[in-house]
Order: sequence, then C-alpha cells, then structure tokens
Amino acid sequence: FSSAKTWEVLRQRAPPQPFAKFIWYSGATPKHAFHMWVTNLNRLPTRSRLAAWGMQLPSVCCICSSQPETRDHLMLSCPFAEALWSESRRRFRDTVPVFTNWDELVLWLSSSSSAAPSRLRMIVAQALIYNIWKQRNNMLHNQALTPPLSTFREINRHTINTINAWRKRKRFSNLMVCWRI
Repeated sequence: FSSAKTWEVLRQRAPPQPFAKFIWYSGATPKHAFHMWVTNLNRLPTRSRLAAWGMQLPSVCCICSSQPETRDHLMLSCPFAEALWSESRRRFRDTVPVFTNWDELVLWLSSSSSAAPSRLRMIVAQALIYNIWKQRNNMLHNQALTPPLSTFREINRHTINTINAWRKRKRFSNLMVCWRI
C-alpha cells in the first residue's frame, strides 16, 4: 500500500495549464514560483478583491493611493512597480516593453531572444512580482516602504545568486552575460 499511489488513482487530474512552464521550471525559487502562480491566477487578496468580497476597507492602492489596488495596477502600473520594471529594463540587453496588462507580461515571458532568454526573464519577473507584493504588505502592515532602488538591489542580488547557483547547467550558462551588472 502506498498513499501516494492511492492519491494518484483517486484524484482527477486537471489538464496542464499553458502558462505553467513559465512558472514551474528547474531553477525557479519555490516561493517566487508559487507566488507567481497565485498572481497569474489573479488570486492575490488585493484591496479591490477584498472590497468585492464585502470587506469594509478602501480599495485604493496602499502604496500610491491613486488607483484601485488590482493585480495589474499593483504589479505593473503602480509608480513603485514602474520604477522596478524600469530598472530591470536597463539591465536587459534587449528591449523590455512597458506592460499595460498581465497578458502582455505573460506574452513577454513566453518569448525569448538571445539578448534576453526566457529563463532570465522568468527569474527576474518572478523576483520582481514577489518583491512588489512583499513591499505592498510591508506598507499595509508596517506603514513602511523600502525605496524602489533598494528593493531592486534585492532583486538583482537574487538574480545573480540564482544564475551563479545554476551556472553549470546549459540553460543558465550564458545568463550572466545577458544581465547587466
């Protein structure tokens, strides 16, 4: 008897999601990948979603206080997020578009170029998304926000460490060249 085999027999498997390969890949940081999965499914408890569930709280973004706090605003168009994406654009040797919605980000992650391989795009995007949410929570619960450049230094350090940890693997061997230090 094996509980794992029993579970496999009993459960119904959902069809694989097309975006899964851009989230779950070898070398992904597990907490970043899980957070990206939840974010991609638009399941983050943003203020707009919480207000829609009937909670009595402002739906405005707790970082910029100018727009409703939705996934797309918080991760792509909030001034804090824009500053982080802008800094990441400077690091890539390829043009990174300005994302106006989540689908554009997913499309960018699914593409690749020699100057910005998809693996590097995924590492950076996941670290960015995770750190934006981390700073949002810091602002919400502690009324403190780390400046974007300090946050980006964390993202940069994570990116470099991830590349270095996996550099002997074929898919990671040339990533440091593509990421301007």
